[in-house]
Amino acid sequence: MYQKRMAAIEARKAEIAKEIAQADEARTQELDAEVDGLNQELTMLRAKQAVAGKVKPLPDGGKPVDADLEARAAEMKNSGKITLTAQEVRRGLVAPIQRATTIATDSLAKPTGVGQNVEGTFNVVSSIVDEVRVMDCEGCGEWSEPYVSANSMAGSRTDGAANASASDPTFRVAAIKPNLVNVTSYVSKNIEKLTPVNYVAKVQEIALVALRAKVGALIVNGDGSNFYGIKTAANTKSEAIYDTLTMDLDSSKKGVINEKTLRKIVLSYGGDENVGASARLYLNKSDLIAFGDVRGTDKKPVYEITPDAGNPNTGIIKDGGLAVPYTINSNLTALAGTAQSNTAVTNTMVYGDPMNYELGLFGDYTIEVSKDYKFAEGLLTVMGEVLAGGNLIKHNGFLVCQIAKGTA
Repeated sequence: MYQKRMAAIEARKAEIAKEIAQADEARTQELDAEVDGLNQELTMLRAKQAVAGKVKPLPDGGKPVDADLEARAAEMKNSGKITLTAQEVRRGLVAPIQRATTIATDSLAKPTGVGQNVEGTFNVVSSIVDEVRVMDCEGCGEWSEPYVSANSMAGSRTDGAANASASDPTFRVAAIKPNLVNVTSYVSKNIEKLTPVNYVAKVQEIALVALRAKVGALIVNGDGSNFYGIKTAANTKSEAIYDTLTMDLDSSKKGVINEKTLRKIVLSYGGDENVGASARLYLNKSDLIAFGDVRGTDKKPVYEITPDAGNPNTGIIKDGGLAVPYTINSNLTALAGTAQSNTAVTNTMVYGDPMNYELGLFGDYTIEVSKDYKFAEGLLTVMGEVLAGGNLIKHNGFLVCQIAKGTA
């Protein structure tokens, strides 16, 4: 339903990427505004597609029918392997998934002899996976996103003389390259007692949760190579696409969160004449606790923290009239209490618009179940692999908070 329009949007973006190299300042601004509009429409269409993909028509019996799941159940039974398409992986990454862990025998429902539901643990996956831009790059060897790294500057001139101090806009390209992402998780062999369809559905769920957890780490930290994270994002000229902010230290040269921290971060993000919009703060849970511990001279909390009722991984930090959405990510180094290093800067929390980061999926997600590796422990090994990549696609799209390198 939405594929035709989505394809048209991508085609138009490709045309803009070619046109912008020859565009003057006025046209560049027009194209920039058009791309923003196209990206917003694309995000809306993807959200609708994800919801539509979860809705199945019900037959007279009232039970959902999924012939593909039946086929996959048979495939899993015969070969121990199933494959999810790139579109299914994209839906799985951005849709809520019940957290699955090892199934205990005594947690199974007794009337049918096999439990139909598996209770999960606390949220084990950061919501950053749901908040970034996700692109289906299947069939592409690499995905390139052009962006403006410096705007043009108008110059003054007199009759008969050339423009003085004028400059053209500077363009750069952010490359998103396919990387093999492997995940491994374990589950009790008791799930083999489920019906074939429920069994394959549970295996898919476990594998997607593991993928979400791995991708959540890659989005912030990268892999040290071609999968660029927010803190390692670079363009094709090896220039950083993120901005940095040096944070305060306490008397023992450890990172500290104080009454000025939130305002410092928020007001440092954006351009010379604006404060960045639609931004979120991504931080370690220890830093969230540190924000809550800050007290003013009246001994009252400086910051008001309100977790979202529907998703405790996210929430709002308020400082007077300033309200900043946050997302917890355990893969980020805590600022509070981290000692200054004499060998390198220490990257901690990050702040920015998550839509400035693009996650590309380049192919199917292959899931395989093995009974061998953890056989003695009564566990099945669920292994998955997919080609994926990521990068920031906007100049200074995120602000990385740093503890400066110390002196020996």
